[in-house]
Amino acid sequence: MSSRDELEKLTVIKLREIAKEYEQITGTSGMKKEALVNAILETRGEPLVEVNKDEQSIARIKTQIRETLKQRDSALEAKDRTKVAAVRKTLKKLKRQTRILAGKKK
Repeated sequence: MSSRDELEKLTVIKLREIAKEYEQITGTSGMKKEALVNAILETRGEPLVEVNKDEQSIARIKTQIRETLKQRDSALEAKDRTKVAAVRKTLKKLKRQTRILAGKKK
């Protein structure tokens, strides 16, 4: 496992603590997770690998997730367990697709 994978598993708070160990990294309180990971890797001298995200597809899938969540809520109110189970399975698939498109899982 590469150090990029290890860093991406950490929370932003932990990444900020690691970044404070390096004097070259400044402005950590305003950085997002991806920027922190890249700054740490760059300071360590490790190669940076750009992840190409399919932003349009991710946005489309997230819209589907929101609609599916509404279906889940209505199924929960109706106490329809079979529909709730089916909707949860659909949500799981949609979330997995977003992770794949974001380049986090292969």
